Amino acid sequence: MLGVRVLERVRWRNVLYATLLAAVLAVIVLALQVVNSASAPPEKPLSDLLTALDQGQVVSGTFDSGDDHIDWSDPHGQRYRTFYPTGYEAVLVDKFHEDQVRFGARQTAGSNLWLTAVLPNVILLVLIGGFMWYVLRRYGSKPPPAT
Repeated sequence: MLGVRVLERVRWRNVLYATLLAAVLAVIVLALQVVNSASAPPEKPLSDLLTALDQGQVVSGTFDSGDDHIDWSDPHGQRYRTFYPTGYEAVLVDKFHEDQVRFGARQTAGSNLWLTAVLPNVILLVLIGGFMWYVLRRYGSKPPPAT
């Protein structure tokens, strides 16, 4: 009998709002997991990269100066990632030029303004605005209690 009374009190609209909020939060969490789960190639120390360059075992490389790393591949197509100290990029670029290895540069994904600054603020504003809308619709139209 108690369960029936509880179900009568629950408004289906409120259940719908809660379900929609849970769905939006699930989509946000899944999207962030997809962004963060971009698979990185295995790491190799800087000494391995320099040795491979000396032996002519580097086919190409891509510098990412935002994170101070280079993704490079060997003749077998295996990709590797090597982190280098800050300021060492010019030395590596010269080394790639000397060995006539093809290389490029890219902007780091971590500096994407939308993902780091705008999106979290928009999500926060939507959640706060939704909560305020819900509270004002629920309690804003009731007349003050008579004294």
